[in-house]
Amino acid sequence: MKIIITFKMDSMQSKLSVTHAMAYWGIFREPRGLLRLLQFVFAIFAFATAVNGTSYFVIDTGPSSPAIRADWSYPYSLGSVVVKNALSNNGTLYLSSSNGIKPSAEFFVFTGVTAFLLALAACIIYVFLDVKYRQDERLPSIDLLITVVWSIFWIAGSAGVSDIRTQTDYDTVVAQIDSCNPSANCTPVIGGSYANIIVSVIFGFLNFILWMSAVWFVYKETKWFKSRTAQRHQQYPPPPQQQSYIQEGIGNRPVPGMGDNRA
Repeated sequence: MKIIITFKMDSMQSKLSVTHAMAYWGIFREPRGLLRLLQFVFAIFAFATAVNGTSYFVIDTGPSSPAIRADWSYPYSLGSVVVKNALSNNGTLYLSSSNGIKPSAEFFVFTGVTAFLLALAACIIYVFLDVKYRQDERLPSIDLLITVVWSIFWIAGSAGVSDIRTQTDYDTVVAQIDSCNPSANCTPVIGGSYANIIVSVIFGFLNFILWMSAVWFVYKETKWFKSRTAQRHQQYPPPPQQQSYIQEGIGNRPVPGMGDNRA
């Protein structure tokens, strides 16, 4: 029994050592790996600030009337937020006539969470499946497609969330309150705070820049770029001295997993 357990432990240790030997941690010194690592970090900041967004405003209507107040938070269902102590001909007054911001906010958070998971998965593939990634033409193509799509998601989601400030602006809200007519004494006491929303939008645009920047470096790993480069070398071959230098440099390049520094 002890022999079997010892054999299993030895086999597991050998597998772990092989995996460690094949791991290519140097990818994080390359633009492709470094960008994925930054995408992983900034995606967390983006959706974390978005889901923690909350704000309110208070409007003073004079000493004889209670103050008007409204509170809102993620997912920013402004169409269901009641403006308290506000008089309106239609009865209960809501902060907005629609919930147009809610889908944009939820889409922004969806983009952030999925981008976080995709960046993490890409880092794992780059480190532990580097050889397969470079040999299998499908993996870089899928990677490029995902990078382009999520770049579009980031810019679309960031633009939609930025509209929250427009719909909760003081002038926009006061225009809907009948008790705040031009002769009434309505003054803002506490305005809405948009710090979390602004920060999340900034992180959204930063993520868009990071994902768009990664498009070029992922494209360089695809078959389309490699075939185009090969055709260009066939049409315009380098001079004999430069060609011998290139061949000599390629011959002296270390092979992955054969004594290089990738472990």
